[in-house]
Amino acid sequence: MRVAFISLGCAKALVDTETMMGILKAKGHEITPEVEKADIVVINTCSFIEGARRETEETVREITALGKKIVLAGCYVNRYRSELKKRFPGLFSWVSTEEIWEIEEAIKGKVIPYKGLYLQDAKTPRLVSTPPSWAYLKISEGCSRGCTFCAIPSIRGPYRSREIEDIVQEARALEDQGRLEINIISQDTTYFGGDRGKREIGPLIEALLSGTDRAWIRLLYLYPSENLHEILPLFSEERLLPYFDIPLQHSDKKILRAMGRPWDGEKYLELINRIRDTVRDAVIRTSVIVGFPGEGPREFDGLLRWIERARFDRLGVFSYSREEGTTAYPLGDTVDQREKERRATVVAELQAEISREKNEKMVGRELYVLVEGKTPEGVYFGRSHHFAPEVDGGIYILGEVMAEGFVKIKITHAHTYDLEGEPK
Repeated sequence: MRVAFISLGCAKALVDTETMMGILKAKGHEITPEVEKADIVVINTCSFIEGARRETEETVREITALGKKIVLAGCYVNRYRSELKKRFPGLFSWVSTEEIWEIEEAIKGKVIPYKGLYLQDAKTPRLVSTPPSWAYLKISEGCSRGCTFCAIPSIRGPYRSREIEDIVQEARALEDQGRLEINIISQDTTYFGGDRGKREIGPLIEALLSGTDRAWIRLLYLYPSENLHEILPLFSEERLLPYFDIPLQHSDKKILRAMGRPWDGEKYLELINRIRDTVRDAVIRTSVIVGFPGEGPREFDGLLRWIERARFDRLGVFSYSREEGTTAYPLGDTVDQREKERRATVVAELQAEISREKNEKMVGRELYVLVEGKTPEGVYFGRSHHFAPEVDGGIYILGEVMAEGFVKIKITHAHTYDLEGEPK
């Protein structure tokens, strides 16, 4: 059977998509990138916030209009399983995140009943879909944090850590495939091992570094916690990229408490300064939410001043989405949508200024860059450790280089989110 996949949502969902593709390919099915030529289309979904749900529903309508059989997979199924037939009467079948290993039965039209929590391992087939130079490696499932705005624990269940040796085995396999950057992902990477009674992110990093030879290791989704301090000495190893993706969400103490988040803006600044003082050439990325209930002009202005002080290298901004089933839901939605969007625009414009200034300081530097390939315009594109895949910009290379692998580049021009350079 020819099967096409559409993967929506986050990197963790993409790994689920790759797993389903790997399972079907191992069973003899053909994976096609062309929806029009497919016998059936699997849509792996997101339902984290309202915008993600709309994207899922619009995608289903578009593929239905093409007359294709649809298997719905992922978080939307987890959240709305009992309503799927009512919402999408023509749906062929569905699988939640906990049944993706039975995707072959689903493409035959069987609806798989819930069978309990799932955790992939290194033996699970996987067809990696990212560029040949890099891949994601998911170290856990679910989340056990109590962030009041977040529906993930109710959608994907509690935190479940994979075994360290199993993760290292998959990392070796990815490196053997030629992947030169392994991006570690989890809903909460610093919590790894906490479900077993002991945080093990440090031992995991050490095992990954000793178990691989060439690949960069990049940690994503680092929760702001004390054990983040404990792993800072490990960044003296050059293959552990000094990139800190720490979603802090806000700076105001009252808002953070209402969000169920730790600390406050001042303590976050202490963490940021400690990272920059300890780790050479550290890059810090964060995300913030605007329009959370109780965020008035004073709290928002405080957030802007905090961002100016922190000078984040990368920052993503999201408008608050009131989600049923979260503990923040009873707080209401006290900031209207237009004001949320205005605040998000103000934050994005401020960060654009900071990003441009930081990029201009990169001109003249020589960086090791991992080449991903050519753009449609025929220009080579790559990333130094300063840029995570998909969420950040990168470096456009003006000249001929190896089609893949590491090259040394001298930065010649700066843009707001990207750099240009020439081979050395």
